[in-house]
Amino acid sequence: MLKISNLLLLLFALFILLSPSAYADDDEDDDEEDGSDNFSEDLGEIAKSLLIATVVLIAWKPLHIWLQKFGIKNNAESWGITDVKAAKKKLLKFNKWMLRIHIVVGTAATIVGLIHGIGTQMPDWESSAAWAGWFGMLSMSILGALIMWKWPPKAIKKRARALHTQRALLVVTIILLVVGHEMM
Repeated sequence: MLKISNLLLLLFALFILLSPSAYADDDEDDDEEDGSDNFSEDLGEIAKSLLIATVVLIAWKPLHIWLQKFGIKNNAESWGITDVKAAKKKLLKFNKWMLRIHIVVGTAATIVGLIHGIGTQMPDWESSAAWAGWFGMLSMSILGALIMWKWPPKAIKKRARALHTQRALLVVTIILLVVGHEMM
């Protein structure tokens, strides 16, 4: 079941990545926009790319777990690994590096998304779903920060980790962002 949900999440991320850009739109009124609107739209494309990169980084975790438990040990000879313990240490170091990238890229996506939202259209009824999606991004960033910081008690960290790693929250956030942008 976990493998199927991970595969569906990866396919959803690829679908968003490969979907047509907002610039494929041939509206006649696009020529009348000023430079700040174009800049805000560019920020939206950057925020979308950063969010996709954050989601793709999530796909690393199941691969890391498999490599740690079975992959290196069972395939060491065929992969040319002589020291399994050293290979697992390198894998842990690489995982820490991927986690740092996940944190930076996710935070950047949230900040750039906020600037994009303020620059293109301040909160109104048409953009409420997109803003709800942004609040989903913000909540995942805050939950990730609670996991990372030393302050919160163990019980809070445990609940924050459970919510932060919840696939449903991510899927609802992405759906809200897509639907919200289609409504505008």
